[in-house]
Amino acid sequence: FPLTPPLFHQNFLSEHNKNLIPVAVFGKDQRQTLPAWYKKLNDQIGLLHNPRTNIICTAFCVGPDIIATASHCLFGHRKRKRLHISSFLFKLKSKGSRRTRYSRMAGNRTGQTERYLVTGTTRLSRKPPIGAARDWAIVRLDRPACRNGWLKTTPLSPLKLEGAARKKKIFQIAYHTDFRHWQIAYSRACSIKQNYGGLNWRSIKKHFASPRDLILHQCDTGEASSGSPLLMDTPNGPVVVGINVGTYQQREIIVKNGRVIRRSRYKTIANTAVSSRAFSRKISLLERARIISGKANMKKLQISLMDRGLYHGHIDGVYGRKTLLAIKAFEHLLNRPLTGLATKQILHELEKNKNLPLSSIKTSAGFKPSSDHLPNGH
Repeated sequence: FPLTPPLFHQNFLSEHNKNLIPVAVFGKDQRQTLPAWYKKLNDQIGLLHNPRTNIICTAFCVGPDIIATASHCLFGHRKRKRLHISSFLFKLKSKGSRRTRYSRMAGNRTGQTERYLVTGTTRLSRKPPIGAARDWAIVRLDRPACRNGWLKTTPLSPLKLEGAARKKKIFQIAYHTDFRHWQIAYSRACSIKQNYGGLNWRSIKKHFASPRDLILHQCDTGEASSGSPLLMDTPNGPVVVGINVGTYQQREIIVKNGRVIRRSRYKTIANTAVSSRAFSRKISLLERARIISGKANMKKLQISLMDRGLYHGHIDGVYGRKTLLAIKAFEHLLNRPLTGLATKQILHELEKNKNLPLSSIKTSAGFKPSSDHLPNGH
């Protein structure tokens, strides 16, 4: 009775996608309306909605004009067509307020939205190695929508996360399509473990890419909860320890004489989240980044990268896969965090070092990024 490779499912609502995942509730459904002592979170957690495709996810404020969510909410999975990123709206509605505040993503008017985000993957793999631990995105908005505050992120080790869960300090807040007409839902006292469903961590981690940043939890989730924060209570208020991204499932198959004679239904073992360790540092980098605008400046950047032997695409002024790959390669040479952001600082560094051989600025081993880290496009 071998286990089939578990599948990673995205939780989004689309008129084009009829295979929606049932609510992942473990035991008794403990979802409830937001308690009064967490009412400030209504100003910090909102809906990410694409009117063009009707995709709905949860997203949350991590800066005045910066939000975090699941990458698949923006890009879909590896085989899905592009989801018109420039059409997304971030919606915040304060408790007791009749008005909903809408914000668009930066660059939406010029079709340059992808320049203003950092993500772990744009080509989510739902088959082993499953990309759940890379399924995060940090996005700049076109205006400071999070005026009433934002959530802090705290990177924690798996042992500390499990310890906090045992002390009932871990909870989740999200929107769900089936919960009380789009009221925000509170899932309290969630468990976090590395072993679930009779599977040990040694077996589980083989199925995932970047397993050190994976969190397995049993907060009650539903459709549209992808991108929601996994939170921990502290004396100074809730902090983000992860982003909820999907479900982890298994099923048994019976094989006789080399032929499959029966397959069981998939059984939900746990939900998956990305640890804050994967994305926490990238928030301030995006917030401070001075992004290059216009095709002329982007062409200048591409030429500088090409002169260094890092860019091998067309000089077209379009920010896409090959441009991002080249920027990450140069960031690696400078021993800096890999963002792929097309910034004025990167252009300045390229021009400053244009007469130096690459070997003179190389500070670590060669860089060979996976295609999972590259955006769609050129």
